[in-house]
Amino acid sequence: MDHSRMTSNLASNLALLRNSFDSVTDLCRQLGVNRQQFNRYLGGKQVPSPRVLKRMSGFFSMEPDDLLRKPSEFKVICNGGDPAFPFDLGDAPSLLRFLPLMSSSEDALKELCGVYYRYHHSSTAKGTVLRSVVWLRERESVIECVTVERFPLTNESTPRHCSFSYNGYCMMLGQRVFLVDFEGRRKSELAFSVLTPQPRRPSRFMYGLLTRIEPTSHRQAFSTRVALARVGHGGLTKQHLRHATTMQLEDPSIPEEVRAYLSESDQQSVWA
Repeated sequence: MDHSRMTSNLASNLALLRNSFDSVTDLCRQLGVNRQQFNRYLGGKQVPSPRVLKRMSGFFSMEPDDLLRKPSEFKVICNGGDPAFPFDLGDAPSLLRFLPLMSSSEDALKELCGVYYRYHHSSTAKGTVLRSVVWLRERESVIECVTVERFPLTNESTPRHCSFSYNGYCMMLGQRVFLVDFEGRRKSELAFSVLTPQPRRPSRFMYGLLTRIEPTSHRQAFSTRVALARVGHGGLTKQHLRHATTMQLEDPSIPEEVRAYLSESDQQSVWA
């Protein structure tokens, strides 16, 4: 990425973050950055040194590269902005066959739209439960899903996370919800979920299975129980994203119903 693009992206992204604080002075104080220097970043005149960029991104629980992303991508991490899909459906003829099912599922899935915390045994941080954020939303006659995962970097002195975002589509067939997710950064992974909504209203939980092919050199197939707990009926917010992390199954913030579902089987995950 050239220097002018980096400064432009950083300026736009910092302007978005600034809106969450009472003033620029307040933000600079919490970041530990000189106000005059920060104004140079905000004005697109300079990029921080690697050390300062690392400190700033750590404060926001992001990676340094996240602050330099395209503003459209940054909004997904920051406050649930309009995400760009990894590719256009028109470039994927096989997926076009599912469009009638996607469209016909819209009415049945509308009441399920909202923000959920997704819980499952992690394939990356083994021995932990991954709590990610899933946003189901209606757009252009289909129900889309946006998923954000965040993994804490435990070997860092400043608390930081590594983030991954997925974009996909939802369909309903036989009273089951099917989700297909595409990993957005490396474009090297697909994830599939089949979920059963609860029959009672309002529907708070959905339970099912998550299957994915790991983006490692071994390309292992991984499957595990997954539970979605609704936490909001509107859009994605920074507050939701801050709760995306890994945790122990005994963590009291995991709903009791979810903990029971993830604990039912001795074989909690299956590797191919």
